[in-house]
Amino acid sequence: MTSSPFLKWAQSQLTLSDDDVAQMKLAAVLDLFVSRIEAARVRGATAPLTTVSAKKAGGNSRATTRRMLDPLKFEPHQRRAIHRLMAGSPSGWPGLLWLFAHHRELEPAERRYARRQICTVLRTSSGHTDDHDAETSWSSSRTGWSGQCLRAGDHPDRYGEESRQPATP
Repeated sequence: MTSSPFLKWAQSQLTLSDDDVAQMKLAAVLDLFVSRIEAARVRGATAPLTTVSAKKAGGNSRATTRRMLDPLKFEPHQRRAIHRLMAGSPSGWPGLLWLFAHHRELEPAERRYARRQICTVLRTSSGHTDDHDAETSWSSSRTGWSGQCLRAGDHPDRYGEESRQPATP
């Protein structure tokens, strides 16, 4: 069972199993991001969470975060997805760390955005490369996470996200 308050919160907000958390290397990513945030706080940063932000952090800070994620062996698109999931995105998604720090529950649009990032990380981690096959295989085989990956062509939603629209006959 996951012991970190953040990981417990993320599991409950996104219905992630312990296996999902392990496969996403979420505990290691959390440790890395917290160490970057704490170092910024010690240096006197007024907004330490910005240090790990994909957009608002300076170029050297983004490069440092990227280098620190490298030992976790994420593919480039997985690394971008886990970075967006945790630290936010330019499209307005605040990131799990910000939501947790502000004691916020995820709204439906935020949950959909987070699911898309999770799908990106888990899809490749399980050896799938084709989006449609990965979606079908991954979502139907999940025992801990009841979410479903979204398909390309779904309609845009908040955060540049796609939302599932029912097929018209």
